[in-house]
Amino acid sequence: MGKNSIREKLYIGLLCLIASGVLLLLCSQCSPLYPINVWGDANCLLTVGRVMREGGVIYRDIYEQKGPTLYLIHAIAACISDSSFFGVYVLEVLSFAAVLYMACRAGMRRRRAWASACDAVLIGACVLVGSAFSRGDSAEEFCLPYLMAAIYLAFGQYGEKDGPMDPKALFVCGLMAGMVATIKFTILGLFVGLCIEEGVLALREGGFARALKSAGVFLAGMLLPIGAWCAYFALHGALGDFYTAYVHNNVFLYSDETRTLMDVARDVWDAVRGNVLWVLLACVGLLVFFADRRENLQLRLAVLSMALCAFAAVFFLGRTWPYSPLVLGIFAFVGFTSAPNPADRLKSGLARRLAASVSCVLALAVAVFLSPNTYLRGMEKEELAQSRLAAYVHEGATVLQYSHLDDGLYLTTGTLPQQKYFVRLNVQYDEMFAELDRYVEEAIPDYVLTAWAPLEERFDRYQLIATDAGYDDRDRINKLLYLYRRR
Repeated sequence: MGKNSIREKLYIGLLCLIASGVLLLLCSQCSPLYPINVWGDANCLLTVGRVMREGGVIYRDIYEQKGPTLYLIHAIAACISDSSFFGVYVLEVLSFAAVLYMACRAGMRRRRAWASACDAVLIGACVLVGSAFSRGDSAEEFCLPYLMAAIYLAFGQYGEKDGPMDPKALFVCGLMAGMVATIKFTILGLFVGLCIEEGVLALREGGFARALKSAGVFLAGMLLPIGAWCAYFALHGALGDFYTAYVHNNVFLYSDETRTLMDVARDVWDAVRGNVLWVLLACVGLLVFFADRRENLQLRLAVLSMALCAFAAVFFLGRTWPYSPLVLGIFAFVGFTSAPNPADRLKSGLARRLAASVSCVLALAVAVFLSPNTYLRGMEKEELAQSRLAAYVHEGATVLQYSHLDDGLYLTTGTLPQQKYFVRLNVQYDEMFAELDRYVEEAIPDYVLTAWAPLEERFDRYQLIATDAGYDDRDRINKLLYLYRRR
């Protein structure tokens, strides 16, 4: 990757940290500029993290279907702040700073550090204002540094020498894949592409034996976080719960939709339309990268394989949600590691500082004016339905979100779920449906919240005490919320 002084690396790291903090301050609903993250998925993650912070075991004591590392991240966030998303914001900043830093270091192979850093910051702003970033705090967002690490290592290995990766670098790639696998395993497409390239190169260099060595090293790294979590769940008597919730239900019960090529085409078009800035940067950058004869063929083929497999995983493995394409945003950085930058030829220090200032101002303008979350920026928490409804809940009471995902009432009331099934997730799991019905039929929680529709008449042990309207998935105040109290 080229030799750079420690001072320069620290300078670039500090710049990336500051840029990440400012950009996410403006773009993520987890930041202090926003009253709350109104996204149901984000609230589910933080609620589970808060339960873990109090000693609960995921999947056994509280049911959610994403990976355990993602909930560990939110348990750490809850240790920073148990009453807001500030802890999540802090971890978002560190995570995205790592992405920017590795993008800078990759760009420093061919270009000056300051030019590479300015490009990375501007591209990062474009990624954060796309619809795939959503409201901030997704599994995809926290996978980005691991994906970028794999690309960075591919540049350092395949781009600087012929043949397969060194065992140490390949082990780290496997470790990164293991981290992604324990966050959301459907995001592993990029690593499948890397393994295809590694397998071809290993077979060419040393035949089947060399390929087996590469596979063993990669799997050893990948199994490290997976094995650690299996040991944790086995120790807490929850290994079966882990398998059922994270593996079986996601594979067999998550979606029963039959998808056609027209559905895929529509999803691709929606992704392009909602993320046009970084999609254009990724397409142009990759074309420039593939045409750059300074890059050897095996690196270009590796990037192509990773991009195609990542694309296939996003659009062909089940339903594509609006936030799913965020993992492809990582490729917006790739082409600009070698693309020519006129500012890189500037000799004058003043001219370079001016160019850097222009780039930073552009990034700031993009974040300020183009983020889809601007409608909520600067709003007071008391203006939201979640806070208004929380005022009806007496201290020490128990709460249940009976329908829909977590609408934030657990957070605004400062309560924790007392039942394993605390929301109605997008998984066709009969036990979850039956248990939620039982909780309400037996009037176990003090308060029950529903979204979009009121409780059925058969649940007559609760009386409606308040209704309000919250933001729907299109950022409209259109979601009716109904709060019930036990009679």
